[in-house]
Amino acid sequence: MFKESIPTECISYTGTHLGMSQFQIPQRKQSSWGDFLLDTISGLVFDTAKEDVELRTGIPRQLLLQVESTTVATRRLSGFLRTLADRLEGTKELLSSDMKKDFIMHRLPPYSAGDGAELSTPGGKLPRLDSVVRLQFKDHIVLTVLPDQDQSDETQEKMVYIYHSLKNSRETHMMGNEEETEFHGLRFPLSHLDALKQIWNSPAISVKDLKLTTDEEKESLVLSLWTECLIQVV
Repeated sequence: MFKESIPTECISYTGTHLGMSQFQIPQRKQSSWGDFLLDTISGLVFDTAKEDVELRTGIPRQLLLQVESTTVATRRLSGFLRTLADRLEGTKELLSSDMKKDFIMHRLPPYSAGDGAELSTPGGKLPRLDSVVRLQFKDHIVLTVLPDQDQSDETQEKMVYIYHSLKNSRETHMMGNEEETEFHGLRFPLSHLDALKQIWNSPAISVKDLKLTTDEEKESLVLSLWTECLIQVV
């Protein structure tokens, strides 16, 4: 059986190439362990410096003007890094801000939400003290603890920030539109962290069981989340 030979110059190729990458997107932050370390190290230093006076002492004069690092400076920084590593071993709260915000800011909204219009207003019952609520669209929400971004001095207090992609635009996704740079979310005092963790970690929870001091705080918290379409009454 013979096959007729076809000159290569007569062959044409058509098709579509689709490339997918989980860890790198052009003009976007990468998602390696190194990037995560860079993202969290500032928060770790922030926490440690509050307790370690050595981290708050001034550097030697002219240090930044020297061409090469001095042995003393290198040894001092090495010691600080060991202190940070020891603290990291025992911490449960990593202050990660940029990577989380970047991830959520550029994520598509939930598919059922279309371009976000369906989630512009909450649905279902209004949450009350006697309600049972649950988190919805959990994969599209991040909860993080950060220094208060409205303060720039050394007395910054920590706040709880919630960012979500529910109102992101599907039509302008990956188009470089200015809308994509807008963050959607909420901010709460650090005293609300335990209650928020209860909502995050429970399939459903009674509002009255939230770990907050007053019933007014409990109702105010769930109302804020409900208004942002993050929880629903079950």
